[in-house]
Amino acid sequence: MPNILLVDDDLKARAVVAKVLSRPQRTIDVATHGEEAMACIAERMPDLIITDVVMPRMNGWALVRRLRATPETAFIPVIFMTGLDTPQDRIRGFRIGADDYVTKPVSLDELELRVENVLHRARGARDAFRKAGLSGDLSQFGVATPLSILELERKTGVLTLEQPPERAELVIELGRITRAAIKDKPERNIVDTVCELIAWTSGRFSFAEQPVEASEGSHATTATILLEAAHKMDEHQPA
Repeated sequence: MPNILLVDDDLKARAVVAKVLSRPQRTIDVATHGEEAMACIAERMPDLIITDVVMPRMNGWALVRRLRATPETAFIPVIFMTGLDTPQDRIRGFRIGADDYVTKPVSLDELELRVENVLHRARGARDAFRKAGLSGDLSQFGVATPLSILELERKTGVLTLEQPPERAELVIELGRITRAAIKDKPERNIVDTVCELIAWTSGRFSFAEQPVEASEGSHATTATILLEAAHKMDEHQPA
């Protein structure tokens, strides 16, 4: 029975959409902003999140970045449903990790079709990722997903990312990124490198499980690095 989490600070819009999407085989949870949504997710993991962007306390951009940077929630499909309708807004939404993007006012019949399509694709994507093992298509999974899975499973080895002509290698030690570099580019800190890689929306990734040179000192979790990289990207975007 799919569970849908609807996140919107507009009470009327939230009530109308919840009513339209209600089915005997579905459950609908609601939240008024991103922080409340995270609390709902902790109580019951949704199969799909439909979220507005402009909300108090935690907006939709920040909510989806947090989801994609956390292993337990990295696979939850998300539909942005918002009044922001410029091409730049749409591009930003998909780069952050949205599975679909619809603008208000939305056709409720269209929304139902999009919900069904996203749920169907999400089931297929999860199956494909499992079958792919430790390699896959960045256009399907993005960079954050394999990093989150490697952290969840505490893997050690080298993650290679290729978006021709560019190539990057990330050294992973017990799920944490200890070194990151993009070929033929100056060496930078891990967060800045991951920040650039998050924007890769095509190409391939593959992970080779192997011993790596022991790192010195402690390193931030991969989830923390992804969130820091997301914040850096947000600093260069309009609110």
